Amino acid sequence: MNSLNEHIAQISSAIDDWLQADNQTLKRAIERTVEEGLFGIEDIKHQIRHLKNSLTEENLIKWTKNTDFSDWPLSSKNIVCLHAGNLPLVGLQDLLAVTLTGANYIGKLSKKDPYLLPTLIEKLDQKNIGGVRKWSTTLSDLTGNRADAVLFAGSEDSVEPVISSLSNFGIANQKTPRLMRTAHFSIAFIEDYSKKTMEDLTEAVFRYGGTGCRSVAIVVAPFSFKSQKCHFTDYIESFWLKNPQHQKPSNSLFYRYATNKALGIEQSWLNDFLIEERLSLHTDKFVLQWIEGDEQTLAEIIQQFRTGLQTVYTQSGEIPKYFGHSEPPETDMLANAQTPDIWWKPDGVDTVEWLFKNVG
Repeated sequence: MNSLNEHIAQISSAIDDWLQADNQTLKRAIERTVEEGLFGIEDIKHQIRHLKNSLTEENLIKWTKNTDFSDWPLSSKNIVCLHAGNLPLVGLQDLLAVTLTGANYIGKLSKKDPYLLPTLIEKLDQKNIGGVRKWSTTLSDLTGNRADAVLFAGSEDSVEPVISSLSNFGIANQKTPRLMRTAHFSIAFIEDYSKKTMEDLTEAVFRYGGTGCRSVAIVVAPFSFKSQKCHFTDYIESFWLKNPQHQKPSNSLFYRYATNKALGIEQSWLNDFLIEERLSLHTDKFVLQWIEGDEQTLAEIIQQFRTGLQTVYTQSGEIPKYFGHSEPPETDMLANAQTPDIWWKPDGVDTVEWLFKNVG
């Protein structure tokens, strides 16, 4: 077996080949994804640009420095990955995490994103990277591939049905180690309405139509939404001119707007998105809740919405004075909301570290 550094160099080489402008396989996968209405071209371009900047050999090495690789490689271990389909290439981090450990990748791809990730898998195979890679968009196709661990990203409601299906297909059972990621929104805490702050906030809220777990669904600010309504919507309109929202809300969103109007709640109806100045259990998509408050307000909201919360964004990347009764949540810079480091921790867990602890 090659050394870890050689292994990382091979992975990096495969990624570089994959992201070449003349990679016709990736180009066609992007075209099919757009043609079939799965994702918008601007969101895909955003993701690809970010990956070109972040998936460097240096960053892969930095990721490995964050955990103990003394049990490397996890040869012959099967890691089953059940990917979400809410963002283009959303399963890429899990694929790379498994590949870094040297384990076998068994991927169940979402039918909402079936074309993009296999083009990277193809490059990894061409480079003969350690570990076997199998994938399908149908779980039954993976029958009998017994999992040593399961990585899952999706909604809380789907956890039990997924576990049942894994058992039925002889893939995993209740005793199989599993990392279930179910966070579905993030919070922003801003302290001014400067041009950069509002541009960063707009990107954090409206990229991918707000469907990512890193997407901001609640913003806490020391000023009211009403005071900045026109100012903020100017930034939104400018963003949408370049990045039209791909997904559209159901009619129920308009009913929510009508209810707010009847109750006298300050809001802004943007046809495909609703901004409201109130706080409630965040269940509807395409909604931003704006709360006027301070650090104490932020702490109270974190406690109230801890289940389902991914990250708290601030302008500095540091959480302000925290008044909560539990450990502070993951925090990042607002400007990084939709361009995370490759080693970022979904639900606060480093995937590579978790694999070594539970499989190694």
